[in-house]
Amino acid sequence: MKKIFTDDPRVKYVYTSISPDRTRDEISEKLRAYDTYDIYWHWRPEQNDVFVQFVVEEVIDNIPVKVGCRVPMPIIWDKAVNRSPDPKRRVEQVNLKVSMRALFWYVKANLENAYAMQSSRVAAFLPDTIQPNGKRMFDNMKKRLDQFQALPEPEREQPVDVEVIVPANREKKPERINVTNALHQEAS
Repeated sequence: MKKIFTDDPRVKYVYTSISPDRTRDEISEKLRAYDTYDIYWHWRPEQNDVFVQFVVEEVIDNIPVKVGCRVPMPIIWDKAVNRSPDPKRRVEQVNLKVSMRALFWYVKANLENAYAMQSSRVAAFLPDTIQPNGKRMFDNMKKRLDQFQALPEPEREQPVDVEVIVPANREKKPERINVTNALHQEAS
């Protein structure tokens, strides 16, 4: 898997001063605010092994659903700085502050979007749901992604030649029409 570094312009939160412990507490608060429970942290930052696990319970199409989710912390690296006066910076290492902020924003965005879109929290965390074999759904599916077919190319409508007639007095602007829709209306 490709390493993501803090100098990547697409990586946000690189200047965060928020400690990983505080971020962990904020994530737990956010999960409780959206009625998740059984929040469990697997916390081994020295081994780059951090995830949050929780249960979502909701009713989908009049069917009560209780689903476990496991969201791993993304691993975002600091590059080694050979001439750094700090010996720790001379070695490539995980930036735990940045990695935990990325996890916070992932959880926050999924919860808030599910709420605002009046959608399911289960759907929001679908890749992170825990399957009967104990793995995340995405981990089970990625071996079989080649079985999914790409969507077929959409049919493209053929262009139609149209003659625009401008009124003689030029005071009234000609009306714009959508030729494709007009043709479909005439046909029906």
